[in-house]
Amino acid sequence: MNSRDAERLRSGMRAELVTPGDWVELDVDPATRHRSIRKAFRRGVARNPAIERDAVRVIGLLDRTSQMASENGAFYCASMIMNEPPHGLVLASMLIQRCFGDPVPPGASARDVCAGLAASISVDPDWAGADVGVVTLQRLGPAVRTCLIDAGAVVQYIAPLMVSPAQIVMTFTCPCPPYVATAIELFDAMASSLVLTLTTDGTRAG
Repeated sequence: MNSRDAERLRSGMRAELVTPGDWVELDVDPATRHRSIRKAFRRGVARNPAIERDAVRVIGLLDRTSQMASENGAFYCASMIMNEPPHGLVLASMLIQRCFGDPVPPGASARDVCAGLAASISVDPDWAGADVGVVTLQRLGPAVRTCLIDAGAVVQYIAPLMVSPAQIVMTFTCPCPPYVATAIELFDAMASSLVLTLTTDGTRAG
């Protein structure tokens, strides 16, 4: 994806959601994102001073996460630094993207669209072994929830935007096995709190 495509996907969307105090939003604007990386590092050190000894590695992890989000057209990215022996330094993260797709079939509801997406994901080899289902997010409506546990955990939500041929994709990751159950519970709560605003006209998405 080139920078013009990424910016097109980001434009016009704003996310509001509840995150724990030790999570920090990372700026996805290439021109300004390093300021948020420094903030995330300072917050991580305040939570666990031992992280400061690995400043170069931690900042590198944050930088790669922010860069990946930017290059993939994400309009929201947040992370939490974890230093948990024997796993060492790891980064729990989330990003929210808008992905354009096919127009919604006439007469189809959001739940109909989600059922079709869930059926496709269930036979996708990349998600082999995942738990896939249709859920309702409190502030956004129907969405496909996919949860894959393999050492760590990946939880992804796909919610159709019925006002346009696009989908909101939220991806949460936690690479630390002892915290998988807690992380999944947290990710579900964060997803349920999401409110999207189309910033071009101030309307709520969903």
